Amino acid sequence: MKDYNLPLYEWNLIDIGTRTRFTAYSYELGSVFGLMFIVFAVLWLRAHNVRGLIKIRLDNAMEFCGGSERKLRQWNMILSTLGVILEAIPAGAKHLMAVVENSHRDDDEYFLMIHAERCNNTKTFLYKAQQWQDTWNFYKPSHGKGMHGLTPYRKLKKSKIAINSHVLKFPVLLMEDLLKTAGLITLFFKSHLTGKYVHIKYI
Repeated sequence: MKDYNLPLYEWNLIDIGTRTRFTAYSYELGSVFGLMFIVFAVLWLRAHNVRGLIKIRLDNAMEFCGGSERKLRQWNMILSTLGVILEAIPAGAKHLMAVVENSHRDDDEYFLMIHAERCNNTKTFLYKAQQWQDTWNFYKPSHGKGMHGLTPYRKLKKSKIAINSHVLKFPVLLMEDLLKTAGLITLFFKSHLTGKYVHIKYI
């Protein structure tokens, strides 16, 4: 992947109830990307009629809260306007990461080792990554707890929740591209994450 300058870092959110997966990629890691990915995913859910409180468990990696209780409180304050609560996975509770870790293993075996090596530019890579995510969400059965061999799509339909299945078509993004197009949202994130005043000129 390095030979073609493809993004090396993967971002994931997985719904434990349906095993639906949202994915993004980036060339670099950072807490700005971490928060942006969460916000974008939540806005996607809200736009598809997902109501009520959304709880997200985070690992203690530096691109999220890095084990900092202060940063976790800060992020929760920011995300409270979207009806989101973040919870850090306790140190040593690696079993709570099992679903995500298993998805990474599937990535390696069924996507990265087969398809990613054939991509010679980022656009093609993201296209293939979108196909892989769509395969995961619509056609890949899960035998995890409570899934009974259903795909995320079938589990969503079985739940009879009033959410259109288009929610499963989350766009696989390059975080650097999202950062460029976020505009004032980017300034908002940076001001909250760094604690520095950001001057905005009004026209």
